[in-house]
Formats: sequence, structure tokens, C-alpha cells
Amino acid sequence: MKGFDAKFIEELKNKNDIVDTVGRYVHLEQRGGNFWGRCPFHHEKTASFSVNSTDQFYYCFGCHKSGDVISFIMEIESLDFNDAVRYLAEKANVPLPEIKYDDEKVKEQKEKRQRLISCMRETALFYVKTLRSGSGAKHLEYALGRKLTPDTILKFGMGASPDFNSLPAHLKSKGYTNEEIVSSGACGEKDGRCFDWMGKRLVIPLVDQFGNVISFAGRRIDGIKEQKYINTKESSIFSKGKTFFNINNLKKLKNEKGLDSVIIVEGHLDVVSLVQAGIENVVASMGTALTKDQARILKRYTDKVFISYDGDASGQKATIRGLEILSEEGIEVKVVSMPEGLDPDDVIKTHGVEGYKLLLSEAKLLIDFKIEVLKRSLDLKTVDGKRKFVSGAVKIIKESPSPAEQEDLLKTVRNLTGVTLEALKRELYASPESQQVEAKTETPMFTDNTGDRSTLASRFVLSAYLFGKPYAMETDINGIEFGLPVHKEIKDYILQKIKLGEKPRFSDLYELVSDEDKDELSRIAGMEAEENKKVDQTTYFSDCVRTIKLDKINSEIEKLNGLFKSETDTEKRREIAKELSQKLAQKNKLTK
Repeated sequence: MKGFDAKFIEELKNKNDIVDTVGRYVHLEQRGGNFWGRCPFHHEKTASFSVNSTDQFYYCFGCHKSGDVISFIMEIESLDFNDAVRYLAEKANVPLPEIKYDDEKVKEQKEKRQRLISCMRETALFYVKTLRSGSGAKHLEYALGRKLTPDTILKFGMGASPDFNSLPAHLKSKGYTNEEIVSSGACGEKDGRCFDWMGKRLVIPLVDQFGNVISFAGRRIDGIKEQKYINTKESSIFSKGKTFFNINNLKKLKNEKGLDSVIIVEGHLDVVSLVQAGIENVVASMGTALTKDQARILKRYTDKVFISYDGDASGQKATIRGLEILSEEGIEVKVVSMPEGLDPDDVIKTHGVEGYKLLLSEAKLLIDFKIEVLKRSLDLKTVDGKRKFVSGAVKIIKESPSPAEQEDLLKTVRNLTGVTLEALKRELYASPESQQVEAKTETPMFTDNTGDRSTLASRFVLSAYLFGKPYAMETDINGIEFGLPVHKEIKDYILQKIKLGEKPRFSDLYELVSDEDKDELSRIAGMEAEENKKVDQTTYFSDCVRTIKLDKINSEIEKLNGLFKSETDTEKRREIAKELSQKLAQKNKLTK
């Protein structure tokens, strides 16, 4: 099972209840036998994400994703199977057994990944040793000149790159190949020669939530503004949109002290400066627009986020989009309005930690910030500017689901423009968007049940056996021949469980079937997740079994007819006719 013993995986699942696990990311409410929430894998307004606590799986009626607790963590944390298992084992305090790979190719890939991580760790050690040597004197002088303390330098594992050639030579002396050095991201390659990406810079390592060094950021110390900050390139172990700088320390903080909120800044040194000032709940977004993967990572740590980007126009636009992405993930988000041209590091240096905390206390909600940014972009003293502001502000206010909040915001617009509250309300309610009434929340119907009649019937029948329906137990599954290979594989699993005197566990199948068959498994999951089933399920089950058998017999009759027509030997034609007669009798019996 991808390197792990089946009994260990079963124990791991038993100690990581899927409702509790999903509940750390999604607000769930019990309705009927299942728990429901908004799907974390696609944007939606009504709850179509169903979690089955009895059989330990989830299914979304909107995007049709399904899985067990392991596949949920794989999807939401962007982890592979082994890392997801490692994450859940850590959560449940279950010791990891030695991984045994059945597939040599998989083993080779995992070993290659570990070599790259090892190479990056050796690179980090090289930079740290250089900083403490004579070769790193200027780098250390620069760091201390930025008022960084020795403890801060140590906490963040900061180091120094002496030149462009020493690091590649060092790594090769440790046994790493050119391919490994470049693939890890530690070095670049030009004309067949490796060079240090961080050449002559002060270096800060990026460490993931598992304590692995996966990237580096470098800061010029020569005063030249061109390419002042650079990051190592993305690699198989590092993706900007799937991590944060300082996520490793944030994880420790949450485990040791707990977290009320998290602050997101743009730069590495902004994080360093804030942490040194005593504000530890901070991460950097790697200088790119926030992604859904990053939003999901934050959801694991907190439900409240402050975005504290630089105070320029581009920073404000990035702030708005970041807030929207976080809001879509169910996180309460506020934006810290930074003084024009200043970043958090500047604020700490000029106004101290209390000055920055004051900005945090004045942080605005997304809708308020959007209106503020709109106001800054227009001249409200002109007729044109005022009209554009009113039109834009009303569109923003429509986004609020709260009538009370809408009225409060309209008053703000009135005070800024002088337009009467009555006129603003007419503008707000005149739009078709504001007249739409959100549909009553209902359990959605299963709409992804594609396939021919036999396939549809097979899904229902297998679902009935897998979830222990009484009407299924009266029929021997041995007598049912399924057409699709994945259906046959599921049948074999059910028979194996029956032979052992055990109940089938639907969640087991997510580790048994191939990735290509996961969609079919989701459709079977949808059969059980759907609460609006046929009124008489017993009769419907019998009809499905009959459909499967008829489909099999019709296929055999068609084949025999073809053989009969092409056969010239009289005796053989007689044998085929006899077999054909038997099949027709069986069909007649099923259709009565």
C-alpha cells in the first residue's frame, strides 16, 4: 500500500476521524446521518460537501471529489501519499514504520527526492559556516547593521555566500552530482558549469512544515538596488504557491502557545524584523499573489488572518485579491493599511513595535478596504470622480450579505459624496444582482451519474454491498458478473471481507484502486451520499441486479448469434444453437 502495511494504514485511519480532520478546515453541520459544509476544493455558496462519519469518507455533489481521510489531506495540503501519512501519524502520535516499496520506480523517485532535500540541507550548513568565518565578515556586518541580533540570525538559520563557485565545489566534495545540485535548486547551470544562485549575498533558508530546507532567499549587501532580493528557482521540492516563509516557526508557535491569528507580509526581512520585535505569528507569501493552496495551509493554523503588504498601489491590489482568496476558504481576513512607501520592516524601525501594533488594531475588513482603495483612486471633488465612486462603491456594497452592513456602508458613501441615502438605496436595489434570493439550502441531487444502464446499476449494487444494506445481504454477490475491471476489483474486495467474516470498509478502496479509477469510486460514493434515493430501495436493488444479469446475457446471446452465422460445420452449429437456446431461456426467466 504505497510503502505502508495495510494494518498500519487501518490503524492510522482509526486514530484520525474524518469528521474531526475535515472539521479543522471546513465548518461542518450535522444534517441527517452525515455532516455537511462548503466544499474546500471549489468555490460554492451552499453546502454540498458531505462527510460520512460511519464509513469515513467524503463526497462533494458539486465537484464530485471523494476520498478518505488520507486523500483529503493529500488534496487540501498538496502532499503526496507518504507525506500525508506522515502528517496524520504526527497528528495522532502514531510512530511511522519503515517504508517498503513494491514499485522500484516509486522507490527510486522517493530516494531521489531525499537526495535533493539532503543537498539543500548541506547547502544551508555551508552558508551558516561561511557567515561565521572570515569569508562572511561583510555579510555579518550588514546583518548587524540592519539591527538584527545574533539570536535572530541563529533562529532563522541565516548564512552567507562568499562567491559563485565555492558552494558547487563544496557540494561535489560531499558526493552530490551536477544534476542533483541543479535539480535541488541550490545552484544554476550555464555552459555546463554550476554556479551559486546566491553568490555574494546574505542568505535566508526557507524551511517547510516538516523541517526540510527547500529554498533560499538572498539579499545584496553591496548597496546596489538592482535585483536586491532573489529566490532560488522552483524545483520538485519547492513551489512558491504552496508554502510560506517562516511556516516552520509558525507551526512550533501553534504547538507551544497556540495561535489567535496570522499576519502575512511580502518580504523575508519583514518577517525577521517582526519576529525580532516580538510579533511571532507572521509569515511571508514569497512575493507572489496568494494561492488557494496557501489559503488552505493557513486554514490549518487559524481562522483569522491580517494581510500586511507594502503601502504602494501594487501592494493594495495584491491585498484585495489575497483577501478574496482567503475569504473563499472561510477565513476571517483584515487588511493592515501601511503608510505610503513603507513596509512592516520600515514601520518597526521608524515607529517601533507599538506603532505597528496600532496599525494592526486599525485593520479593515475587505469590503471597507475596497471602498477605501476606490476612494483613493478617484477625485471626489469632480462630478465625474464622484459619479464613478458612487457606482463603484455600490457594486462593492452589493457583495455584503448583511442588510445592516449594507446600510452602514451606504451612510459612509453618503458622507463622502453628499448623495442622499434614499438615492443610494435606489441604486443598490435597482440591480438584478440585489434582487436575487439565495436558494434554500437543500441536499443536492447526485448529477454525475454518467454511464450506460448496466454501469449505473453496477454502481448501486456495489454501493449496497459496501455499505451493508440489508436487502443486498440476501443476494449472493458471487452470482453477479460486473463488466468494468474496477467493479470486478471491488467485488473481489467484498468477497475477501465476507470470507474473513469482516464488514467491507468503503474507505479501504481509496488505497486499493488505481488513481485512474478514483472517478468511478467517487460515483459509487455518490450513491451512498445521496439522501434522495428511490422510495423502495429493495425493489430498485433487485431491478439493478436483473439489469446487470440481462446485460451479461444479451452480450453472450449477441456473441453466440455471430458465431452461429459464421459457422459452417453442422455439428458445431447445433451446439451453438443449444447454448443459445439456454441463454434465451435464462433471459426469458429474468424478464418475467
